[in-house]
Amino acid sequence: PGKTTSDKFEGSFENEGYTKTEDDDVDTNSQLSDHPGGIEVGDGGPGLVEAVAVDPESDDEYIPAAVEFDPDDKGKSVVYLKDSRTRKYGIAAVCILVALVVGLSVGLTRTNVEVEVTDSPSMTPSAAPTSVLFSEVSNFIITSFEGLMDDMDSLLDDDTSPQAQALDWLFTVDTFFGSDNGRQLLENIDENRLLQRYVLAVFAFATESKFWSFCGFPTDNTGLCLVDLFDPSQGSIIEEVSSHWLSQNDECSWFGVTCFEDGSSKNVQQIFMENNDIAGTFPVEFALLPELALLDIPGNRLSGTLPPEISEFRSLEELRIPNNEMTGELPDELFDLGSLVTLTIGGNDFSGTLSTKIGQLTGLLGLFIFDTLMDGPIPSEIGELRFLNGLFLENSPFSGTLPTEIGKLTQLTTFHNSNTIITGEIPNEIGNLENLEILIIPGSRYSGPLPPNFYNLDRLTDFFANDIQNNDTAPVTTGLSGTISADISKMTNLQIFLIHGNSFTGELPDEFGDLPNLDFVFLNFNSFNGTAPFCDSVSPLLKRVGEYQLEMDCLDSDSAPALVECSCCDVCCDDSRELCLNNQP
Repeated sequence: PGKTTSDKFEGSFENEGYTKTEDDDVDTNSQLSDHPGGIEVGDGGPGLVEAVAVDPESDDEYIPAAVEFDPDDKGKSVVYLKDSRTRKYGIAAVCILVALVVGLSVGLTRTNVEVEVTDSPSMTPSAAPTSVLFSEVSNFIITSFEGLMDDMDSLLDDDTSPQAQALDWLFTVDTFFGSDNGRQLLENIDENRLLQRYVLAVFAFATESKFWSFCGFPTDNTGLCLVDLFDPSQGSIIEEVSSHWLSQNDECSWFGVTCFEDGSSKNVQQIFMENNDIAGTFPVEFALLPELALLDIPGNRLSGTLPPEISEFRSLEELRIPNNEMTGELPDELFDLGSLVTLTIGGNDFSGTLSTKIGQLTGLLGLFIFDTLMDGPIPSEIGELRFLNGLFLENSPFSGTLPTEIGKLTQLTTFHNSNTIITGEIPNEIGNLENLEILIIPGSRYSGPLPPNFYNLDRLTDFFANDIQNNDTAPVTTGLSGTISADISKMTNLQIFLIHGNSFTGELPDEFGDLPNLDFVFLNFNSFNGTAPFCDSVSPLLKRVGEYQLEMDCLDSDSAPALVECSCCDVCCDDSRELCLNNQP
């Protein structure tokens, strides 16, 4: 199907052999009558000549005569054909012979052209994408997308689809694979490299890269762009030179693309583009990048659902798509990604529950689900994530109780579980998290005392459990309660301890005041009483004047004295009036 290289020649080659027409049946009478000699034809019929009288005195009269052969004559021999039929067949034979010679020459010429195409297939761009080459590449792409996008053939037929636009760009615009617009692509490059460049082009067209904030479309022949990036190591903005997407430069130099180079092969390994105003749906075509390990597209405008084809991202280790506009439930296929180590999907409108299949991601190091519409209980299978060191399940309407299996996550260093509607007590198994450094649960609906094993968290530096008391919206809770144990002395790394807005009672143990690293202690809006243990002259806290913040219910009310005496507090509050005032000059 399609044109061959011979189509480049204008016109066509046809045999010029003899073809009989009505004119071939020559009227001998008229032929002789028209003769310059004015031969008269008798009534004997065609081919019969009647003898006539001749004027011997006439010099102009034509007289047919026999010619005598002279062997000494070196001039041209004259051969007379005896009749018109013989002459006609002779002429026809000559014409046929000439036609055969010409036809054979043309045939050989055309055969040479076809052999060139057959023996050396190429991918020469064509203004009319119907060449053998275009068809070959189209079929290659369709085959590559089988099982991922089974409607690729119809998409390539639709000139407005990103898939068709990317293929057209590859043929009519891109010159990366050859100065002659890509001729002999299949001979000169790895097919995987061709597919890689095509896949990235599909993403560019699907998300209308020309409208990206930066580096989405080439603006000059260099294809280069300058990007201001924050360098955390230097704490400043640096300017980085990169390449525009859809430029003629190596796709591994396109902005946000990082490739792994192994000898002559270069495979995309990371794609990172933050806050680039990228709109569109999740790029399923990236599943055809066999070495893609990091897909990080935070702070953009991706919409739609996370497709079940996510399971085809066989090498993906880190999926980060926070702060986009995605919706729908998480597909079960997501949990088939056995190589996944980081999953960050917060800041989207994902809904539904967290599947019990979460336990299949046994290699997961970080799970970050925040600012979503996901609800329902936290599955007990969360305890199967034994290597997990970062867990964010917050600012989403998760409900139920915190499963005791949370205690199996012994590698966990950070647990965020704020602003949910999880109820019940903090399980005692929380104390098994021997590596936990940060525990943040404010705004949830926990109740009851801090469990005994809580004080075993000797690596804990930050504990946020503030504003849990809730009397306004269901489920209503009085918040955490009970007393602070003297076992808090074991938590020597504690720097931040915020439990304001709960229902704690009793006096604070002296051991609390002996903790050496406290910086921020907010105990207000509770029901503590007695004297604060932080104001003793030997207290480590007082030795860092100006470096700490201490707040308690040490403000007298209109009808009663303050609940707590605290001369060293920075801020004193009155729970009955929900009022706090600065306590230091």
